[in-house]
Amino acid sequence: MKRTCQMIIALCLPLVLCAPVRAQHSGPYVGAFLGGNALLNADASDDRGSFVLTFDPALLGSAVCGWDFEPGNPVGEGRIELEYSRRSNPLDRVKFVEGSFTGGGDVTADSLLINFFGVFHDKGRWSPYIGAGIGAARIEASDLKVTGQPMANGSAVVLAYQLGAGLDFALTGTLSLDLGYRFFGSTRPKFTEANGDTFEMDYFNHSAVLGLRVGF
Repeated sequence: MKRTCQMIIALCLPLVLCAPVRAQHSGPYVGAFLGGNALLNADASDDRGSFVLTFDPALLGSAVCGWDFEPGNPVGEGRIELEYSRRSNPLDRVKFVEGSFTGGGDVTADSLLINFFGVFHDKGRWSPYIGAGIGAARIEASDLKVTGQPMANGSAVVLAYQLGAGLDFALTGTLSLDLGYRFFGSTRPKFTEANGDTFEMDYFNHSAVLGLRVGF
């Protein structure tokens, strides 16, 4: 991730130094993001009781396509976009009443959301924004284990939502650097345990992202 950030900075710095600020972009755009995500401790339950899953932080990636509204649009200053994201986190520990045990496997969320962002433009290059999104996610439990023993597998399609905030930095009239925060959550997915029973868990995620958007 460090090398990726260095490459982005190296590519963008000449544009920042050499390009003048241009008129605000309006119309279609595409973008790509890379960042880190932290899946919060997940309360889980099955027919035998409750337990807690803890996860390690990991990378995420996303791609967007959207539309920048024209200045003075009656809808307001901002943009609407379709976003695909992928988050995958290794299971670290499983905590039962009896104690905490080593985990294994991954929980992965592939999401497709419609996002709405309000952007606060001024005469400078920096434009703060806030917004929200809603859509669906396919959350998959891949080979989850407790102390090396099989725990669960399976996938579920659930309602997903997102809150976001950040800063846009105009590199040119059509190219923007986006530094943002996302809170991502879903309704509880259900997975099949090794003994055939099912369990469900919370899914709440904090993410920090860095991306580039290109307008047309």
